[in-house]
Amino acid sequence: MRERPVADSSPAWLPEARIGLSYPLQARLEDRPSRLWLVAVSPIGRYGLAVLSTLAAAVVQSILESHIYPTPFLMFFGAVMLSGWWGGWGPALLSIAISSAGSAFISLPPIGSLEVRHGNVLSLAIFVVICLCVTRLNVMLRRTSAERAALLQRERAARRAAEAERARLHDLFMHAPAFISLFQGPDHVFILSNPPNSVALGHRELLGRPFREAVPEAERQGLVALLDRVYTTGEAVVANEFPLTLTQADGSERAFFFNIVYQPTRDTTGKIDGIVTFGFDVTDLVHAREQQAALAAELKRGEERYRAFVSQSTEGIFRAEMARPLPIHLPRDQQVERLLHSASIAESNDAMARMYGFTRAEELTGTGLERLLVREAACNTELLRAFVQSGYRLENAESQQLDRHGHPKLFLHNLVGIVEAKRLISIWGTQRDVTEQRRTEEELKHTEANARFLAEASAMLVSSLDDEEATLRNVARLAVPTLADWTLVDVARADGTFKRMEVAFAAPEDAEVARELRRFGLAPEGNPEHPATRALLRREPVLIENLTPEIIRTRAHSEEHAWVMLATHAHSLLSVPLVARERVFGVISFLRSRPGQHYTATELSLLEELARRIALSLENARLYQEARAAIHLRDEFLSVASHELKTPLTPLNLKLQMLAREARRQPESPCRRIVEDYVAIGSKQVKKLSELVSDLLDVSRIAGGRLRVEFEEVDLGPLIREVVARHEPEAARVGSSLVLEAEESLVGCWDRLRLEQVITNLVDNAIKYGAGTPVHVHLYANAGQVHLDVRDEGIGIAPEYQSRIFDRFGRAVSERHYGGLGLGLYITRTIVEAMSGSIRVESMPGQGATFRVVLPLRPLEVASSPHCGLS
Repeated sequence: MRERPVADSSPAWLPEARIGLSYPLQARLEDRPSRLWLVAVSPIGRYGLAVLSTLAAAVVQSILESHIYPTPFLMFFGAVMLSGWWGGWGPALLSIAISSAGSAFISLPPIGSLEVRHGNVLSLAIFVVICLCVTRLNVMLRRTSAERAALLQRERAARRAAEAERARLHDLFMHAPAFISLFQGPDHVFILSNPPNSVALGHRELLGRPFREAVPEAERQGLVALLDRVYTTGEAVVANEFPLTLTQADGSERAFFFNIVYQPTRDTTGKIDGIVTFGFDVTDLVHAREQQAALAAELKRGEERYRAFVSQSTEGIFRAEMARPLPIHLPRDQQVERLLHSASIAESNDAMARMYGFTRAEELTGTGLERLLVREAACNTELLRAFVQSGYRLENAESQQLDRHGHPKLFLHNLVGIVEAKRLISIWGTQRDVTEQRRTEEELKHTEANARFLAEASAMLVSSLDDEEATLRNVARLAVPTLADWTLVDVARADGTFKRMEVAFAAPEDAEVARELRRFGLAPEGNPEHPATRALLRREPVLIENLTPEIIRTRAHSEEHAWVMLATHAHSLLSVPLVARERVFGVISFLRSRPGQHYTATELSLLEELARRIALSLENARLYQEARAAIHLRDEFLSVASHELKTPLTPLNLKLQMLAREARRQPESPCRRIVEDYVAIGSKQVKKLSELVSDLLDVSRIAGGRLRVEFEEVDLGPLIREVVARHEPEAARVGSSLVLEAEESLVGCWDRLRLEQVITNLVDNAIKYGAGTPVHVHLYANAGQVHLDVRDEGIGIAPEYQSRIFDRFGRAVSERHYGGLGLGLYITRTIVEAMSGSIRVESMPGQGATFRVVLPLRPLEVASSPHCGLS
C-alpha cells in the first residue's frame, strides 16, 4: 500500500519529514522540539525505530519463549504495531519482514534456521496478513490523527486570523474618517461608536444605551424610524445629504449633512441581530455646492448686469486690437508710433459709437486710432506715452479726438493693456465724453474770476467814500492786465467838463504813451464818433472787436490824438458810460493790445457791471458828501437853536418865581389861587422845556465829540438819596412809590453832574412807564464795581426793541402817548460808557423793566484827573 500525503497545516518552521506523524507526536511538536525529537521524526529515525523495536521484540520473544510457546508471534505483533504507529507503512513493512524472519528463526522449527516448513507457511502468512491489517488500521488512525491535528491547527490559525481581522476591522472602524456605529437588538443599543461619531454626538455616554435614549433629538428627525425599518425589513438604507441637527457638548446645536448607510448584521443562523451604520460628513460639500450655486447664480446675474451695463452705459466701453502684437521691449516712442498706426477698434458699445456721431457700434468697428486722435494735440501723445510707461495701465487720462464730422471732442479714459508672451495683444478701455464738462468748467472758472474781480473792485469802491479819485485809480489798475492792457477813466466835474482821472497800463515801457494819453480827456464837443464820446452821448456801451488803424484815424479827435492812440497798439476797444440814477458820471474805456485777445459780448456784460458799480460808488460818494454836509448843518442848527432856546428860559423862569412871590404877599386876593396854579404849570413846562433843550445840547456835544466828563471823588449814597427824594412828589402824583435800597456810603471817582443826570433819567423813565406801580432803586458794590438797578413794574419792553432804545431818537412806544424825543437813554448810555461803565435792560412785555448800570470805582481815565485821590 502507498502512503497518501496529508495536507500540511503545521507551523512553517517544521521540516517536510514530519508528514505522517501520529497525532500525539504531532501535538507534541506544536511547540519547538529538541534535536532528539527532530531526529526521531526523520525517516532514519522512523525506520531505525522499526528495526530496533523488531529486534527488541525478537529478544523478548526469545527470552519468554519458554513461557509463551503457543504464541511465537506475540512480541513481533507489538513491534509491527509500534513501527506502523510511529513510522507508517514503510517502517511497518520493514518490521513485518524482520519479524517474519525472526519468528521463523527463533520460534518455528527448525529452531535457529530460516527454513520454513510447509506447515509453518500458513502461520507466517496469517501473521503477515494480521500485521498488514494492523498496520493499515494504524496508518488510518495516524492519518485521522494527522487530519484532526491539521484541522485543529487550521482552526487555531483561523481563530488567530479572525482575531487579527477583528482587531484590524476594529482599528479600521476606530480610525476611519467616517462616522461608524454598531447597534444590537431591536432597541438599537450602542455596542460601538468610533471617535468621529462620538465627537459629532457631543462626547455623550453611548455604549450600552439605546439610540433613542442616547440621542433623543434624532427621533424627531426620522433616524430612529430608519433604524426600525432596517431592523424589521432587513433592507439596507442609503441616504445622501441627510440633514441632521445634533446637540454638542456645550449645549449648542450644530447642523450637519450626512451620506448615511444603514446595513443590518446577522448572527450565525442568518437572523438580524443588529445594524451597522456608516456616515460621511458632507456638510462642507453641501455648503460649498450651495455657495458654488450661489456664486454661479451671482456670476450669471453679474454677466447679465455687465451686458446690460455695457449696452445701457452712458460711458464708452471698447476693445482695441493690434494688427500685429507689439513687443514691449521696444523703445517707448516707437511703441507710441506703432500704437497709433496699428491699433484699431475691435468692439465697442453703442454709447461709444454715439460719442463719435455714429448710431451703432458696428459703424465704429475697424476705425484706427490715428483717425480718431488729433496728432497735433500734445495731450494725446502724452496719453500714449504714459500708457506705455505705466505698464499698460492708465486711469483718468484725457485725450482730444475728432468725431465723424471733424468736431473736436475731449474724452477721459481708463485703459488696461493685455500682454501675452511679452507682447501687447489688445487694449480694454472706457471713455467718457467730458467736452461739455470742460467747457462748463472753463466758463465756471471765467465766471469765478469775473466774480472775484467784481468783488475786489466792489471792496475797493466801498472802502472809502471820502477819496473817490484814489478809489477809481485803484479799480482802473485792478483791471490791468486781467481784463485790459489799457484802462482810461474820465469823470465829470461839477462844471460839466470832464477830467481824465486815470490811465492804467500793463507794460512799463508804455509810461510815456500814458502821459500823452492823459492830455486827451473826454471831449463831448469833439468827434461824436469817438468811442468814449459816443458812449457818453448815447449812454450805451461801444464795442469795437477789431480796432484797425483806419478806425482809429477816422474816430480820433485830431491827428495828434490818433497818433497817440496808434502808439498804444490797441486792436480791440470797449467804452462803457458811468450811469447811475439817470445821471452820467463819466466814461471808462478798456483797450486790448496783446495779440489774439479781443473783447466779446462776454466781457461786455462784465465790464458793464463794473461800470455800473463805479457809477453807483460815485453816486454814493456824492450822496455821502451831501449827507455829511446836511448832518453838519443839522448839528450846527441844534447847537444854535439850543442856545437860543435856553437864553429866554432863564428870565422866563425868574419872572414866574417873582410872580409866585408876589401872589404869596397878597393872601387875601381872590386871584391868588389861580395865579399860583398858573405859575406851577408854567414852571413845570419851563422845566420840561429846559430839560429838552439840555438833551439837545448834549446830543450836539456827543455828535461833535465835545461831551466832556470831569472826574472827581463822589459819594454815590447821598447823591442817589437826594435824587430819589427829589422825585418822590412826582411819583406820588402818579400813584407810584419809590423804594430805595442803598449802602450808606459808596465813594468812587466819577463825574457828579453826569452821574446825577444818569440816575435822574432812569428814575424819570421808571415813573413814566411804571405809573401806579412801585419803583425799586437798588445800589450796591461788588468786586470793585458799583451796581445800580432801577426796576419798575410797568408795561415792559418787547425783546426786539431792547437794543433800539439806547440809540439816538430810539423809542419802544408811541410818542403820542408818552412824549419825549427818545434821547434820554441814548445820553445815559453815552455818559455811562464815557465813565468806562455799561448799561443793559432786562424786560418782558407786561412785566416791567430793569435797567442795570455797572460802573468801576476808579475808571482808567481818572489817571489824568487831579481831583480823584482814590487808591
